[in-house]
Amino acid sequence: MTSLATTNTTPSHHIIQNTSKQDFATSGSTTEFDYLVLADSHGTGFYKNYYTKMFNNIKWSEFITGNWCENLMTICNDKTKTYRIGTTFTCVKITPEYFEVTWIGDSSAKIYKDNELIWKTKDHDYDNNEDIEQLKLTDYFQIKDAWDIQATSSTIMTSKKAKLFRINGEGTNMTRCLGHKETFAQLGFETTKIDREAGSYKIVAGSDGFWQVMSDEDTPFICYKENTAEILAKKARQRWEQHWDHDDTMGTISKDVKIPHHNWDDVAVATWSN
Repeated sequence: MTSLATTNTTPSHHIIQNTSKQDFATSGSTTEFDYLVLADSHGTGFYKNYYTKMFNNIKWSEFITGNWCENLMTICNDKTKTYRIGTTFTCVKITPEYFEVTWIGDSSAKIYKDNELIWKTKDHDYDNNEDIEQLKLTDYFQIKDAWDIQATSSTIMTSKKAKLFRINGEGTNMTRCLGHKETFAQLGFETTKIDREAGSYKIVAGSDGFWQVMSDEDTPFICYKENTAEILAKKARQRWEQHWDHDDTMGTISKDVKIPHHNWDDVAVATWSN
């Protein structure tokens, strides 16, 4: 197969950490495929940087071949080091024939064709009712109501109902992720292949620190091919820093609200376009 590096493709990645410093992203090319890899870890304590250190030491162009999902499960679910820590993981492999997306957790990947969204991951987040129904069959599974925020325009931040999940002392706001002593990895990765046809494509993978401050009205900006991962990440960081109109969804809109610095999320973005 001809190297994709000769076909004018442009993978890119960029990270802007805040206080937790737990996002990871990389991108690159091999003779067989281009790739994007992105992860958003969480947790506190001695091992809170466990995944960012691990992922930075992996040669991804070689790792994401063969039975790599099984291998990643093994190295990420060490029960002696993953107490109350976990991570999402999203990988996109791009060939001339198809796009292969593999993910666990809520770091979304979206595919745009000719400036229109044509596919996105079904995230393993607190809105994934199919996963929740399966988890309800697990011993000691608990659900707690919570709140989250999501930008609904470039100036409006809206509160939304969320959920927290607990199993045997491990907790997260996702139905699936790596870590947590394998507690939330039982449903495994999802993988989808999307046929690649003639046309202009852009793929964007991002941590929730990116997507949470973006709304549908940002689609033209996000899918514009000249906007690399760095440009998208910097825009997201600006959004975390700005003032918002806050809609609490219960009838009150507060003007000129600023999100406290310690609540700004890390931002990781990886993109590919042709």
